[in-house]
Amino acid sequence: MKEIIKRLEIIKTSITIEDEEIIELQIMKLNKLDTNSEADEIITRLNDSDYSSAIVLIENYIQKYNGLVVYEDKEIQGLKLELKVLESKLQSLSENKDELLNTINEFNIEYNLKLGDIIRDILDIQNEILYKEYIAKNKHYQALKEKTQELKKKLNDLDPLEDDEYDEVYEEFKESKKKYQDAKDEFDKQEKDYNDSKSEYEEFNKEYEDIKENTKELNKDDKKELKKLYKMAAKLCHPDIVDDEFKEKAHNIMQELNDAYSKKDLNKIKEILYSLENGDGFEVSSEVINNSELLKAKIEELKEHIESVTTEIDNIKNSDSYKSIIDIDDWEDYFKSLKSNLQNQYENLKREKDSIQKEDSNYWDKEF
Repeated sequence: MKEIIKRLEIIKTSITIEDEEIIELQIMKLNKLDTNSEADEIITRLNDSDYSSAIVLIENYIQKYNGLVVYEDKEIQGLKLELKVLESKLQSLSENKDELLNTINEFNIEYNLKLGDIIRDILDIQNEILYKEYIAKNKHYQALKEKTQELKKKLNDLDPLEDDEYDEVYEEFKESKKKYQDAKDEFDKQEKDYNDSKSEYEEFNKEYEDIKENTKELNKDDKKELKKLYKMAAKLCHPDIVDDEFKEKAHNIMQELNDAYSKKDLNKIKEILYSLENGDGFEVSSEVINNSELLKAKIEELKEHIESVTTEIDNIKNSDSYKSIIDIDDWEDYFKSLKSNLQNQYENLKREKDSIQKEDSNYWDKEF
C-alpha cells in the first residue's frame, strides 16, 4: 500500500508538470504491484490519457488510504530520497555516456556500410602490390645469398699465402656479404609489411562482412523509434542503478540491448523492452534498502560512481574520434566526398599495379 501511494503521488506531481515519460514509467511500476480495484481504475484512466479524472481519483485514494500506511523513520525517508536523487543523476549520466558511445558506434557502422567496398578494394590492391615487391626482394635476396655462398666456398678453397687472387676474392666476398645482409634486411621488412597488409585486409573484410550481414537498414521513422525504445529499455535495466543483487543479470540484458541497438534490430529491442515491462524489470536500491547504514554506504558508492562516469564522459567528449564526428555537419555528404577521394586513390593504385605488370622481367632483378 505504501509503495502504491508513493507512486500515485509521483504521478499526481507529474500530471501537474506535464511529464508523460515519468507517468508512463510509474504506470509500469504500478502494474507490477498487487493493486485493488480503485487503483486499477486510476491506471485505466491514465492509460486512456484521462488525466483530469485520474488526478481526482488519485487525491481521493491518497486521502482514503494514507492513514493506513505504516510509519517510516524520517532519517530513512531522507536517506532514501537522497539515494533516489543520486540514482536519477547516475541514470542521466549513464544515458549520456551511452548516447555518446552509440554515436561513435553508429558512425563507425555507417562508415563501413558506405565505404566498405572501396576500402576493401584498396586494401586488396595494396596487398597485391606489396606481394609483388615481396617476391622481387625475395628473388634479389636469394640471388645475393647464393652468390655469397659461392664466393665463400671459393675463398675456402684458396690459400691466402699462395694464391694471388685470394685478396681479390676476399674483397668481392665482403662486398657481396654486405649486399646480401642489406638485401636480407630489406626482405625481412618487406615480408613484415606484406604480412601486416594481408592481416589488415583479412580483419577488415571479416568485420565488414559481419556488419553487412547483421546490420539492418531502417527508414527515418524506424530509426527514431529504435532510439526511443532503446532509452525506455535502458531505464529499466541499466546495471549502474539496479540493486546489487541483480547487477549481473542487468549487465547481461544491457549488453544484449546494446548489441541489438548497434545492429539496428528494432524487433529485438521491442522484445527486450516487452520482457522488462512484463516481469524482468529491476528495482533500484532506494526502493529495497530500509537500513540507514546500508543507505549511507550506498549513497557514498553512488557518489563515487557518478564521479567516475562524469570522467568517462569527459574523456569521450575530448577523444579525437568523437571530436572528428561532431565536426561533421552532414554524414551523407561526408561519406560521398570521402568515397570520391578513395575512388581516386584506388585508380592510382590500379595504374601502379598495371605498370608493374607491364615491366620487363629485368625489373624484378634490379637491386632495391
